[in-house]
Amino acid sequence: MHLSKTIRWAGLLLAGTVVLTTGLPATAQDGRDEGVVTAAVQVTSNPAPVRAHSSPRLERNPTNGELVIVEADVRGQLACKAHISVDDGRSWFAGGDLMTEEDPVCAPGAEYGPLASPTFGSDGVLYVAFAAGPALGQGRDNTPRSLYLARSADSGRTFDTTMVFDAPDDDPDRGLNKGPTVAVDPNDSDRVYVGWRQGVFRNAEEKLKSTIAASGDGGRTFGAPVDLTDDRGGDYPVMTVDGQGVVHAAYWTREYPPGDNPNGQDGPVRPIQYVRSTDQGRTFSPGRDIDPGNQEAPRPGVIVADPNSSAIYLAWHANEEEMNSGDDFKGDFEIFLRASLDGGETWGQRGVVNDDKGAAVPASQFHPNVSIASNGRVDVAWYDGRLSTAAPPPPGEEETGFQDVYYASSSDQGATFSPNIRITDRSIDRSIGVYSNDIDSKTNVGIDSTDGAVYVAWQDSRNADREFQPEDVYTATLMLDGATESSNASASRRWAGLGAALLLGLGLGIGAAWLLSKRSRNRGGRNAVGGVGSAKAST
Repeated sequence: MHLSKTIRWAGLLLAGTVVLTTGLPATAQDGRDEGVVTAAVQVTSNPAPVRAHSSPRLERNPTNGELVIVEADVRGQLACKAHISVDDGRSWFAGGDLMTEEDPVCAPGAEYGPLASPTFGSDGVLYVAFAAGPALGQGRDNTPRSLYLARSADSGRTFDTTMVFDAPDDDPDRGLNKGPTVAVDPNDSDRVYVGWRQGVFRNAEEKLKSTIAASGDGGRTFGAPVDLTDDRGGDYPVMTVDGQGVVHAAYWTREYPPGDNPNGQDGPVRPIQYVRSTDQGRTFSPGRDIDPGNQEAPRPGVIVADPNSSAIYLAWHANEEEMNSGDDFKGDFEIFLRASLDGGETWGQRGVVNDDKGAAVPASQFHPNVSIASNGRVDVAWYDGRLSTAAPPPPGEEETGFQDVYYASSSDQGATFSPNIRITDRSIDRSIGVYSNDIDSKTNVGIDSTDGAVYVAWQDSRNADREFQPEDVYTATLMLDGATESSNASASRRWAGLGAALLLGLGLGIGAAWLLSKRSRNRGGRNAVGGVGSAKAST
């Protein structure tokens, strides 16, 4: 009886030790419960020394988990390109051809971003909006520049491309089309929307227009574009579609007629306006200011709807002060987020997402992007200068110094955000490449999310030299769920933990057997002398 009990307890102790050790979540490793960032992976494989891969956007296929990045080589091939990963971002291969024979150039003259905008429908169909023109006349402002939508049913391996807007040859106010964005109804993939900025700023006879065109047949055909702006005009719209099919859009107001400075720093404060459509893009509400904006308006941010609630999130970078163009202005750029929890009816106060505000050495943050996990978690990633070892750039500038990609999340619909996490494994030298240096080919950081992981993509100069200054696209994953962690280091730690548990259990089992054997020998000795063991056993 004592023998069987001891064996059972030793077995239970061994099994319990193994279960408890191997059942620990990977997110608890090293005492870190904020997740583990995988090593950075190079996405683009172009060996040309003058390559300049810019403005990556990342999307995840909801039906099979494949990842797609769309970017453009703005100094080499001048085409928008797709890249695919089937192993959760650990490796990448080239996708199919987006471009058309008549308009093969989507990045003329090192064009500024966004150069292409991808999104998946709920049925797994990939849509990529881009502007493109002929090979001749490759300057930034050359026309015509038409709008296209590429459609893929196999995560970007092959594409069918449709013209959204055919730009005229002889009217630059309608022939120059830039900054494409795209959105799909989460409950009706036939409803596809493409937005862009139309018009020229220098020598303009018309205002800049924020336009959106709608498709009711899955992006195969489009209606006439609708201008969202008032008499002042606007930059390209960012947009999203909520679970009720309502189209939400936002844009920076632009000055018209343009001032002496083509960037408008001497003009009035330019607010961020919000509009929406409840009739599938046929008409939009009048624009209303949801943020006062700045005199020096940066690129538009991003607007994202949670398909499972009435929450809408708008993120952008800007200065806190409205009047930010004076010579004595000392402020830096912050990442702002504003949320509407009632489908755009009302908007809460803007909050600052980056947590370095008030640091002794000011640093600017730029180009945020937002993704919503299915559990409602709000994920934000952006470019950040807080670790730069160079002298701080002038207020509002990002032409010098180093940058990293940072991330934060909110589990209370944008009311508060987690401590910021660095995603990049090395800082990016922005004195090299096309992100800055008076080229400014860049857009929001690429990001997509699941409940257990956040995928991030950015443009990086780590492979650059001073002579040719190439740029490449890199990606990394923040693993929030230990069950999905796949890095070799994490696997090694789990196997090491399992081995330690087995050794511990084996040692306890040997110890228990030794004690059992000793007790048996002692009992046997006492029974031979006085029969005490026999008497106790019988009671």
